[in-house]
Amino acid sequence: MPPAQDIHDPNPTVRLLGLAFAGADLVFEVTNQGEITFALGAAERLTGLSDTALIGKRWESLVGDDDADLLSALLAGLQPGERQGPLRVTLKSPKAGRLTRYGSLSVFRLPQLGDRVSCALSLGAPGGMDQVAPQTGALMAPENFTTAATQMLAEADRAGLALRLDLVEMNGLADSLSSLSPEAAEQARKRMAATLRAESYAGLGAAEIAQDRFALVRPATSSNQRLEERLGQATGGAVKPQTAQLPLTAGSVSQNMRAMRYALDRYLEDGPEAAAKGFGAAVEQTVRETTRFKSILADSAFQLAYQPVVSLSDTKLHHFEALARFEANASPADTIRLAEELELISEFDMAVVKGVQKALMTAPKGTKIAANISAHSLMLPRFFDDLVGVTALTPSMRPRMLLEITETRLIDDLDRANQLITQLRALGHVVCLDDFGAGAASLDYLRKLEVDFVKIDGRYIQTMAAGSRDAVIVKHVVQLCAELGMSTIAEMIETRETADLVKSLGVNLGQGWVYAKALPEPIWEPSASSAGAVRRSGAREEWG
Repeated sequence: MPPAQDIHDPNPTVRLLGLAFAGADLVFEVTNQGEITFALGAAERLTGLSDTALIGKRWESLVGDDDADLLSALLAGLQPGERQGPLRVTLKSPKAGRLTRYGSLSVFRLPQLGDRVSCALSLGAPGGMDQVAPQTGALMAPENFTTAATQMLAEADRAGLALRLDLVEMNGLADSLSSLSPEAAEQARKRMAATLRAESYAGLGAAEIAQDRFALVRPATSSNQRLEERLGQATGGAVKPQTAQLPLTAGSVSQNMRAMRYALDRYLEDGPEAAAKGFGAAVEQTVRETTRFKSILADSAFQLAYQPVVSLSDTKLHHFEALARFEANASPADTIRLAEELELISEFDMAVVKGVQKALMTAPKGTKIAANISAHSLMLPRFFDDLVGVTALTPSMRPRMLLEITETRLIDDLDRANQLITQLRALGHVVCLDDFGAGAASLDYLRKLEVDFVKIDGRYIQTMAAGSRDAVIVKHVVQLCAELGMSTIAEMIETRETADLVKSLGVNLGQGWVYAKALPEPIWEPSASSAGAVRRSGAREEWG
């Protein structure tokens, strides 16, 4: 039985108008040629013209000149029954000198309306778009893409919308455009940029991350085939686009952005080899490795091996360094880098700390073990609190748990980092600055960070010869550290000659295969055979 109808119910037309205005300030229709055939709503507020005055106008007249190509791309790609938007557009100001205003535009092609397209326009950008750098018909600058995409991902996450990262490769595009006249090339670029905006989520657009390679965020259900076809048409069929997709996990905005950056960086860094495999292979590998590392954390599917660090004066054991080991053929360095990029490194660092704590409980009395922790993890308040809380369970072990602070990226707040290091030292921990001379570690670190040990990066040590530039650098670093009250460690010592050289330069402790490889348990006694062992040149299997 149909529901009872109130005698005050409006007729269906009025009801539909009410529903339309609940979601938009202005509703209107346009033909496939972009001519406005119907308009109703706050037209004068948005455009400076009345409803009736808009009839017969081009819908491009409602927006800024740089958005005209976007409207053309919307009409060209909109399929029967399809809705696009909301997309941000720049509204044309009815009066000169007024501040830039943005509008939120949605379009829908109702099959029963033939060549008419239903449109809804409201004042103000779609949610989350207000702070995004405005588009001007061109592609987005790569440095702005991640910032804008972060805002879009957060907004979509709140709305429960599933998004993905699309990577588009258009080999030969630059060469093709260079063969055209400047005017024709510019028009092709505008058509391509407009197509990417029309296909992106909320009209965010795309960034050219490298020559002929583009990235954009799209709804998860978007058609790959249509994007490829439309981009091919926009370039006059000069190139054949190829696409690959990176699914984005709901509820993990920060992690999604890390995954995006990792996928993009990996593709760019791998160069010709990655180009041969295509975007798909690079992205699929990223997805697989992300899933794999999450499983490693969930299942604690890694082991710790323990490499002796000895006193160079008598080769007696000083402490062990705990080194992560993953499944066969998995590079520890690559796996750790993935963890850093996905912001999973703090979880992994805490797992290592707990593993070292467990090893200390059963190790021979007096055994000391160093645990690697990222400076990124250290700077996170929750991680620091957890670290202090975990070691508080066995406070007597704190002097036996050394902490090696490593970082592949610049530490932004060295003063804050030093405050945290000072607190850890006050609790009894010995703190070491790892990989000095590599990556972000600089002289400013020595000036600001009050640590007990400085480990000199193995690249200086491995092939160092007497009198070489590396030897001179190491000598002065050692002297500087000594004057600052810090001891030094040399890693990757592979030969007896290198061991003698670093000892002569004043380095306090040494580590490398000339003494011992990493061991399954933190138990070691020096022997003649272990002192003479030579590590395979160029090998580095540990993170440290």
